[in-house]
Order: sequence, then C-alpha cells, then structure tokens
Amino acid sequence: MSKPIQTVEANTRGRDFLVGDIHGWLEPLQAELDAICFDPAVDRLFSVGDLIDRGPDSEACLLLTREPWFYAVRGNHEQILFNWLADPDSIDVTDWMRYGGKAWMENGPKHFFWNHQELRAYAEELAETMPWVIELELQDGRRIGISHSTVPVDDWLDLKLRLATEPALREEMIWARPVKNPQFTHWVNGIDMTVHGHVVLPHVQKRGNGVYIDTGAALLGLQPGTVPEIPYPKISTLEVSQLFNIPDDYLLA
Repeated sequence: MSKPIQTVEANTRGRDFLVGDIHGWLEPLQAELDAICFDPAVDRLFSVGDLIDRGPDSEACLLLTREPWFYAVRGNHEQILFNWLADPDSIDVTDWMRYGGKAWMENGPKHFFWNHQELRAYAEELAETMPWVIELELQDGRRIGISHSTVPVDDWLDLKLRLATEPALREEMIWARPVKNPQFTHWVNGIDMTVHGHVVLPHVQKRGNGVYIDTGAALLGLQPGTVPEIPYPKISTLEVSQLFNIPDDYLLA
C-alpha cells in the first residue's frame, strides 16, 4: 500500500481552494471555478473525494487527478470502484449502479472497462496512489487536514501513526457520518483545521475544528423538491483562508 497521507507544501504563487463532493458534475464545477476566477497556472484545488458516480461526467472528473493544480483524497465512491477493479465479486454491482455507478458506467462496469482499458489501468494506478488524507501546509505555518468524511481520532499524530496499518480506521474515514447528528462537534488536537465532505448539508458548517463542505452535488439533476431540506444543491468551493474566519456553529451560505 502506498503512503496513505500526502503532505503538500504551501502555495507561494497563488490561492488554494477546497471543493466538496463533485460526483461527476464537471460543468457545475467549472462554473464554480469561473466564479472564483480560478487560475490553474498559480491556484490549486483540493477535493474531499467522491469525484465520481451520479453525474454525467465521472470519467472526466476522475481524470482531474492528472492535473497539476488538482489534489484529491479518496472517497467511498472511489473506493468502491477500486474494490471492484481488484475483485468484482466483492461489490454488489446492482447496488452500485443504483446509487451512482450507472451514471458513468453505461451498462455496467464490466462493459465500460472492456471499452476503456486505458482508463481502467489509470484507475488501478489510483487505487495504489490516491491518498486517504492530505495534510496541507500554509505559508503562516498552520496546517489543514483533509479527509473524506471524518477524522475518527482525537489527535492528528495518532492518526498518522495508525493509518497505514489499520484498515478499519481507513474505512471509517470514508464511510462514517457523525456530522449527521446536529449535536456532533469534534476537536482534533495537533492540526489547525480539518475539512470533509460525504454528508450533504444545507450549508458549509463548522463543528469543532472540522469544516464540512458537501452541499449536495449528488442531488443535482433530481426533481425540485425531492430533498426539501437542501433547496439549492450545489458544489461548494471555499478559499482556504476563509476557513479560519468561520465562527463556531456558523453556517456559511
């Protein structure tokens, strides 16, 4: 297994942004990048995972990982794909197609990857190299930890020591949904801020020193009113500098 934590040095040329779950929606992502005047020559974009499934452009979204300005941790949807590539019998393909896989896999993964051998080889490479966690350094010395759904420990160093050898911990980091509890709050010592997606929320929310930025890309394309608690599903981008301006319990519209 490759190194599960990727450390990224501070950006000395431009801005850094965070983006919530993309779920195969390339055009809405590009609209967000246009709105913030994103400059790929100097700016960088950090994803909390779930690049694929549901939307119509999962292949293109997965290939964003080839761009020098794009960084992503793996989400549970990437891991499902990786697990299927390693052992098709380990995945309930019917379930996978129902909750998103069919959006980019045509008649199913076997058919799709038979016709896209090059993409299969790249996805198998990602299965070995895509980090579970990104530790982003800032110019002022602060650090941000990025993972898909949560940091299920109380100390960042503890996470770094255990992640490579504890599969159950890695699975919890991409599947757990503690933020669904409105009372949930969590502080992780040894890191200034953590950022996550996975659970669709009405707005970007801060809970302890964790910020949750999935605002519903998975719901794009559904009939209006299907999910009334998320009136305007979207892909959210957030400049890294904004993280530290969000007060406790503040909802960023």
